[in-house]
Amino acid sequence: MFIGTERRRQSLKWVSQGQATEKGRIYQVEPTELRGLAEAQLNAKAPEEPLSRSYHETQRIFHELEVHQIELEMQNAEICLARDEVDTALEQYRDLYDFAPVGYLTFDRDGAIRAANLTGASLLGIDRSRLLGRHFGQFVDDEARPAFIQFLGKVFSGAAKVGCEVLLKREKLALFVQIEAVANASGQLCRAVIIDISVRRQLEMDHEIQHTGLAARAAKLEHANHELEEANIELEAFNYTVSHDLCSPLTSISGFAQILMRICRDQLDEQSKGHLQRIYASTMRMQRLIASLLDFSRAAHLEIHRENVDMSELARVVAAELGLAETESRVTFQAVEGITGYADEGLCRIILENLIGNAWKYAANRVGTVIEFGMTELGGKQVFFVCDNGPGFDMAHAGKLFIPFQRISGIEVGGHGIGLATVKRIVRRHGGRVWAESSPGEGATFFYTLD
Repeated sequence: MFIGTERRRQSLKWVSQGQATEKGRIYQVEPTELRGLAEAQLNAKAPEEPLSRSYHETQRIFHELEVHQIELEMQNAEICLARDEVDTALEQYRDLYDFAPVGYLTFDRDGAIRAANLTGASLLGIDRSRLLGRHFGQFVDDEARPAFIQFLGKVFSGAAKVGCEVLLKREKLALFVQIEAVANASGQLCRAVIIDISVRRQLEMDHEIQHTGLAARAAKLEHANHELEEANIELEAFNYTVSHDLCSPLTSISGFAQILMRICRDQLDEQSKGHLQRIYASTMRMQRLIASLLDFSRAAHLEIHRENVDMSELARVVAAELGLAETESRVTFQAVEGITGYADEGLCRIILENLIGNAWKYAANRVGTVIEFGMTELGGKQVFFVCDNGPGFDMAHAGKLFIPFQRISGIEVGGHGIGLATVKRIVRRHGGRVWAESSPGEGATFFYTLD
């Protein structure tokens, strides 16, 4: 048995020596070649003295040799199967390597290309058979070549991965590529990945151009806004000055008209009295307009002092004052109790004077007129409102409501078109918004927030 084991080991050694390799591929050794190798091994041994063996011993050895022959055939079959699997895996690897979505290149220390996949050759715009041995720097743009040489030096000076971006020269279209490389264990070669980033770079440049354009437009808008602010300040100052300066002569005109009416009443005919009455009424309308303009101007500049304000009480006071001024009106005013807000009380009074005053003007001559002040919630915020059951208006004209000197056609009442514009300005200064809802013949509701 010992002799059979030794011979089996020797046979396996022959099989191992009978395997030929070429570039990693294993080839099957034909039986005739294997026999020749075995005879050569046998002849190389020192001749031994012939042994006298019995017939049974010879038969046993012959049987042992037959067993070893079968074992060798089985091992050879396994080797063939393993060879086929390796060939299949190698073919798959080559396909993955050649048709990868990125380029794979191998450089030496001088930057010469020692290996490349098909994608890498395609990125460089040259057939792979003509690529090997050429210096990669030949394909790099002249301005980017120093950066590539520096990059290559960093790759071979350490074991870490190094990256750079360069522009490749091509006959038809230049490409921006990103290169990442690492040196192998020997330090004589490096393996590199090349990724086409031309689309990304183009998007970055487009974004930079757009950003530059947006920045320029933003600067122009800022300049225009600054000029607009200065113009508004000048306009407000002019408005305030003119309005203030008009008050004195208007007061004189109205005063002299009243004096003439009182002193010369018996000396004037009815036509003259009518003229004086119209003069007085016109001066009063002008004074109210001036007061409205002054309120509109001050609303843009007055400093806001927020405090807890009893909105319900403030609304009742405003309504009471309107009732005293319009003694013949038939208006019922209602205010929900306990409504409070955190705002500037003086400016809130101007809001209510305009909103309740508007409702009073539009609905006072109707029988059963009711004006209500209340509060609701929208999105967790307080929403104050003034509503009436007056004539209402078509929402198609709602865009004109808060524009100075604009009126809704078809409704003739006194006023100057400044009140609602003043309300909008005050509400916006509080950080809120104002809007209206109405329909013809069903009254109107004005909503506003203060934060």
